[in-house]
Amino acid sequence: MQDRPTAPELLDAVREFMATELLPTVGDARLRFRTLVAANLLDMLRRELALEPALLRAEWERLTALLGDAAPSPANERELAAAVAAQQAILCTLIRQDRAPSGTFTALTHSVRAKLEIANPRYLDGFEPV
Repeated sequence: MQDRPTAPELLDAVREFMATELLPTVGDARLRFRTLVAANLLDMLRRELALEPALLRAEWERLTALLGDAAPSPANERELAAAVAAQQAILCTLIRQDRAPSGTFTALTHSVRAKLEIANPRYLDGFEPV
């Protein structure tokens, strides 16, 4: 664990270098595209580092309520991620069996919205709330 620069600061520095110094010098269209993709991935990673803990906790709470799960709150982020994955697997099974609990569509809509907050927040402008 480092003091400074933080992981988000490092990501921002690399992204800034790519966008302002590297990209203007790239003449090859394929390499330019790949550089833009890499810069966007750095942005996505920065958002994931910042937002994922809260979004994962909200997902766990939604799925716990939806599935009627009375399990205790996971102690750390790794356990939380595993618990969410397990709940998602249960929900997928219920959906495949045509036994989805009431409120599934709303819960999944919130999940997609959370994923867009990390992957591409610009898409949220056109995202219809439930």
